[in-house]
Amino acid sequence: MHRIRLAAILTLAALAVPAALEASPGEALWQAIAHVESRGDPHAYNPRDGALGVVQIRIVCVADANRLARLRGLDERFAPADRTDPASARRLWALYLDHYGREYEKSAGRPPTDEVYARIWNGGPQGWRKASTAPYWRRVRQALQ
Repeated sequence: MHRIRLAAILTLAALAVPAALEASPGEALWQAIAHVESRGDPHAYNPRDGALGVVQIRIVCVADANRLARLRGLDERFAPADRTDPASARRLWALYLDHYGREYEKSAGRPPTDEVYARIWNGGPQGWRKASTAPYWRRVRQALQ
């Protein structure tokens, strides 16, 4: 029952993503990262770094997503409380990863993969370069299977 409810919450969150961000990163990656980060608990909290929500969003990420939204001319702004709302968290997550995935593509000359997105989510904009994000990717990859 809990798994079914979790899947329903995460799927509904995906419906709230703007069409311009739907292509990347995808729903399967969202679900896998939500599983790894919080087992899908929108109220999960990590006191070590203040991360909150289904994908464990830190305040600095909220601020960065708001900066990215302004750069793109989007009307949406995220509040710290949005971290516990799966639909808002999904939009923030997609915006953040879409932006830094494009930066990766400019730098690497190839499109980002699920691995690149996951490592960016775990390690920040340059997370794909950090050896410390490789174990995180292994957990996400396992959740994808």
